[in-house]
Amino acid sequence: LLPLYPQYSTTTSGSSLKDWHLAAADVGLKASTKAICCYPIQEGFRMAVAGKLRRTLDACDESKVRVLFSAHGLPKKIVAGGDPYQWQVECSVQGVVDLLAEEGLDWVICYQSRVGPLEWIGPATEDEIERAARDGCTIVVVPIAFVSEHSETLVELDIEYRNLAEEKGVPAYHRVGTVDDDPHFIEGLVQLVSNAARQTEPLGCGSGSRICPASWRRCPLPDPDGDSA
Repeated sequence: LLPLYPQYSTTTSGSSLKDWHLAAADVGLKASTKAICCYPIQEGFRMAVAGKLRRTLDACDESKVRVLFSAHGLPKKIVAGGDPYQWQVECSVQGVVDLLAEEGLDWVICYQSRVGPLEWIGPATEDEIERAARDGCTIVVVPIAFVSEHSETLVELDIEYRNLAEEKGVPAYHRVGTVDDDPHFIEGLVQLVSNAARQTEPLGCGSGSRICPASWRRCPLPDPDGDSA
């Protein structure tokens, strides 16, 4: 079972894997199953994002550019309860920035798709667009938690946030494409599946052993120090 969510959350990969097991039980499926919970720092994924971002930055004519790594948000109470999603998003972004190795790169992580009355993790992508406008920065938006194009990229990023950027006076707005079928990403998925086929446990991480610190207690993998996840 290979999720197309690079970063693990109980609300995404966690709920999807749970639903799969319930559906398999309903039809009496007895085949053994191995699953991957996440791959936020997998080399192929990071290389694909970094390569697409590099090409976009090279095509920018503007001198003052800010990169917004935008991910789907979560209510704060979910993260406070030990969900490792935000920490894993930060790991993904740092891995991409390290690959770029561009001195003085202006970047920030932000979160989109906020709905409902609960307080969500931030900063919000809308707020960072407005801040970039005040600072006179061109924006390059990178969807760091989505691997394919869909409504939250083609509508929210390409239409709604672009309109907001133009309304607020951002000099220029560029959006990096999702990794889609980038060869680095696909090779990374091949490695994930190959590794999972060899693993002895039914659930594993794309990096081999658990990467989440023990404080992220909603990580589905056992704590290497012996405590249950």
